[in-house]
Amino acid sequence: MLKKQEYPILEFDTCNDSYIEPTKIYKKIDVPECCVITFFKDVIDNKNRLEELKQVGTIYTETIDIPIYETIFNGKRIALVIGFLGAAGSAGILEDLIAQGCKKFIVCGGAGVLQKNIAVGHLIIPTSAVRDEGVSYHYIKPSREIECNKDVIDVIEKEFLELGIKYTKAKTWTTDAFFRETKDKVALRVSEGCVTVEMEAAAFFAVAKFRNVKLGQILYGGDDLSGEEWCGRSWKSRKEIRENLVNLSMSVCLKI
Repeated sequence: MLKKQEYPILEFDTCNDSYIEPTKIYKKIDVPECCVITFFKDVIDNKNRLEELKQVGTIYTETIDIPIYETIFNGKRIALVIGFLGAAGSAGILEDLIAQGCKKFIVCGGAGVLQKNIAVGHLIIPTSAVRDEGVSYHYIKPSREIECNKDVIDVIEKEFLELGIKYTKAKTWTTDAFFRETKDKVALRVSEGCVTVEMEAAAFFAVAKFRNVKLGQILYGGDDLSGEEWCGRSWKSRKEIRENLVNLSMSVCLKI
């Protein structure tokens, strides 16, 4: 029996069996083992227009069906899937992809920057995430942070160094509530070494660790939370940077 804690989120269960298991819902399909999850819908839409994608599966949810696409990159098959905003949705998508046969993942998307000197489009490799969300506590016992897979970080970093890409390797802050990113909370996260804020990394790292698959993440400097007021910096309009990041993520994923 689980012991009741002061807060429900601390009641971690070491049991690996759940009532709803992804493998009981989804059967394995002929899907590439390497998969890029991106939050750049515009990039996927453009690749669809150019007829570079073939749908090979679907993730079904109550509100939206998410296509699993396959494309050929550097002569090899790779899956490409749109991300779902927030930790809970991201954990669910990752679970479904693993159940259907994907084993190696690179996630790419934007993140708010907590340091003004991080330019729009600058790439960040998150080494760990502060767990200010809820999903990770159901997969990994409570802790302040969760680390990204070090082997995958090494692969990403090697690729960046070989291509001469400037990057930052640092801690990120994962939160469920982007409308509650206050000045004091930002200052606290900066004091513990966070350079970015987003909504998914901690969940991705936790599910990947629990399911024993390889996953890394590449963040792209987006809006700015380092000043007195929020600044959007038109980060969503940088189409070329976003397209290049998805292609870079596919290149890295195939080398894991």
